Amino acid sequence: MSTTGQTLLGAPVRPAAVARGSGRGDRPGRAVGALRDSAFILGQVVLLGSLYWLYGLGRHFAVGREIEALHHAKRVWHLERLFDLPSESSIQSLALHSSHLLEFANRFYVVVHFPAAIVFLLWVLIFQRPAWRRVRTVIMASTGVALLIHIAYPLAPPRFLPRLVPGVKLVDTGAVFGPSPYGPHDTVANQYAAMPSLHIGWSILEAWGVITILRMRARWLAILHPIITTIVVVITANHYWLDGIIGGGLVVAAVQLTRPEVQARLRLWAIACRLPVRALPATAMACGPSPGVINGDHPGAAGRAVTEVPRAREDASAVSGAAVVSGATVVPDTPTVPATLAAPDTPAGSAPRAAPPRRAAAEAPVDPGGAPAGDARGTPP
Repeated sequence: MSTTGQTLLGAPVRPAAVARGSGRGDRPGRAVGALRDSAFILGQVVLLGSLYWLYGLGRHFAVGREIEALHHAKRVWHLERLFDLPSESSIQSLALHSSHLLEFANRFYVVVHFPAAIVFLLWVLIFQRPAWRRVRTVIMASTGVALLIHIAYPLAPPRFLPRLVPGVKLVDTGAVFGPSPYGPHDTVANQYAAMPSLHIGWSILEAWGVITILRMRARWLAILHPIITTIVVVITANHYWLDGIIGGGLVVAAVQLTRPEVQARLRLWAIACRLPVRALPATAMACGPSPGVINGDHPGAAGRAVTEVPRAREDASAVSGAAVVSGATVVPDTPTVPATLAAPDTPAGSAPRAAPPRRAAAEAPVDPGGAPAGDARGTPP
């Protein structure tokens, strides 16, 4: 922005060399900033890697609980029929007419899930940093709750139902048409963690992130991702409808709980219940963030904190205020008026007379005798 534009917009005028960001003196700052960004990105990658490692541990909690997971599968199947949800076997029977479709669905189930999540998170972390904190909170909260449900309620997928419920005709498309996500050397996937479906949950998270962050019309195409994912997990007999409903519900709940207005209400509720909360300035809580503050932790114009008052402004305000000295009020920044030009005292019993303006008194003509013109009493000098 040019100097004229900065002046018109009220922005602080910076020298041209500083605005261009060029010069030898700017190189150390760039190096420090790049190092800081790299350290932050590395820390976030380690954090999400730890979350993935904990998610992989959930597989070990399903060992020895296969019978319980199969029993839960029968309950979920009958519960869906109680609510008149579409039968997964009926929908899969429509897809069985095309082996190419089922092979594509199997590859989509195996290939797209984790790579799409990684690409989305890296895109937000590197290129959309202001949105990273909320996206990170949503995926960590929803995945953490999903892991607890996996441990507390092991559930076998629908492809196990034909040997459990008579009349159910579901095909393990991964084993028949390939490829199968559950190979002999798989050490991460948990076949008995169908509830909730993170395939559907994470696809909703990715679509929400793209639609919220971008502003182009093409962003609405991201809605196709959770729609295709839902169809894929059903026709491949890997998840029930309820799995997708709960998985998507976890993400939607996390998105709602991380809204700024909801966070403000939760903070007020915590304060009312005397729970430990992070302190915020009173003005920020009452009126929201200051216009000079971005995301609550950035300095104001010209690298100064918004709450910092320039010393020159403090001195000017201190001088411009009225000072009481020896019982008389002294108004600064005004020429001192001689005593002879001051308004005389009002005699007792007479109506008070307003003092003339200082400028008029200073500019009043003085007669040769030394008394100001218009002074009825002719007060001696």
